[in-house]
Amino acid sequence: MTTQGTAPRFGAEMKATLRLALPLALAQASVMLMGVVDTAVVGRHSPLELGAVSLGNALTYGTLVFGMGFAMALEPLVAQALGAADRRRAWGWWRVGLQVAAVAGVPLTAVTLLLSQITPAFGVEADLAERATAYLMARAPAMLLYLPYMAARSVLQSHQRTLSLVIAAAVANVFNLLANVLLVNGDRGLVALGLPALGLPELGGVGAGVATSVSTGVMLVIMLRDLRRYRPAEGGERPRDGRRRLLRLGLPLGLQLAAEFVVFSAVGVMAATIDAVAAGAHQIALHCTTMAFMAVIGVGGATSARVGHAVGRGGGPAVRGAALAGLTVGLIIMATSALAFVTVPGALAGLFAPDEPAVLALATELLAIGGFFQLFDGIQVVIAGALRGAGDVRRPFLITLACHWGVGFPTAALLAFTAGLGAHGLWYGLTAGLAIVSAALAWRFVALTRRPLARVD
Repeated sequence: MTTQGTAPRFGAEMKATLRLALPLALAQASVMLMGVVDTAVVGRHSPLELGAVSLGNALTYGTLVFGMGFAMALEPLVAQALGAADRRRAWGWWRVGLQVAAVAGVPLTAVTLLLSQITPAFGVEADLAERATAYLMARAPAMLLYLPYMAARSVLQSHQRTLSLVIAAAVANVFNLLANVLLVNGDRGLVALGLPALGLPELGGVGAGVATSVSTGVMLVIMLRDLRRYRPAEGGERPRDGRRRLLRLGLPLGLQLAAEFVVFSAVGVMAATIDAVAAGAHQIALHCTTMAFMAVIGVGGATSARVGHAVGRGGGPAVRGAALAGLTVGLIIMATSALAFVTVPGALAGLFAPDEPAVLALATELLAIGGFFQLFDGIQVVIAGALRGAGDVRRPFLITLACHWGVGFPTAALLAFTAGLGAHGLWYGLTAGLAIVSAALAWRFVALTRRPLARVD
């Protein structure tokens, strides 16, 4: 009787998670597609401009990933307020979050521009560094707008209304493609579109930066217009010490994201020190895992929102139910991709390097390891989302830091270089780190939900 009573609730929870996760995943993939379009269009222009855009993108994400924590801190604050049916408080948190995101983008953008200026000291050719700086100057407005965009996305996700995210990303992608073709290639772009030449100059990478900036602004405007629907007639209730409390949540989140980003970047550098084949194969395998990762990011965001609402309603079994539903959906997705990596790794790797047999062979072997990598990565993303929705951010940061840097990275280095396993060792190490992270985060969630959860909003 109990099973029959709980099964529909769990089924309904899974449906709600899927409905929320799908548009989140599509929106995330669409945003990444903008970067792919930039690279593809600029790559046809010149190798120098392509290198400049690639360097600029690496610097941009390396700094903004930390700032994303402040935007994502809105997830538990807004979701828990909405779960408690306190729309005024939720709107108040949105206003605080928008202010913090807008301010945080300024120093992070400045740091990115500064890093591009000093890259020659690390062996980057002067002309490449100069073009990367020009690209980043054109892209600076996008960097300033990205954290407010992330804040708006977190709030819409917490409202469990995500259609505008997909619409905004789709419109921005169409605009970005057209703007790239015209601004990067000038008159050649007009002619390619069947239009007469008008004397447009070829801006190269700078044109891609301008296109990205305007496209990011388009996304943000569409989402801000949609968010106005959720403003209570009586206005928002400003949370006491709102900025300080949001920063207290956002700082560990940002550090957690940065710790994971840096360890993967460091492993990429280690792959490059082995040889060019290892570097290329590592990058291909990482591209393949990233495609599946987009889907599970959506599940993690949906789980965060569902858990946050459950905590706002008073917690109890609903919190674990929301997390379990998210974990089930995430495991189904990642198990499917893992099966593909194990059964047809050659076909997947061949999409990226059909004419490089040595790279293709190694990438195929790495993808077989990536099957296990995928499962553990999916678990840790969803459980991290559940903990985030509950407002638990400090312990997950410490767990991520300890497991990736205390286990994953040293294991990767030892297996790759001391044991002589090369790129295989790097991937065994990454997988070991993810396995321990996922187990530790799951243990943390179980321990946390054994007692009543206090709201953080």
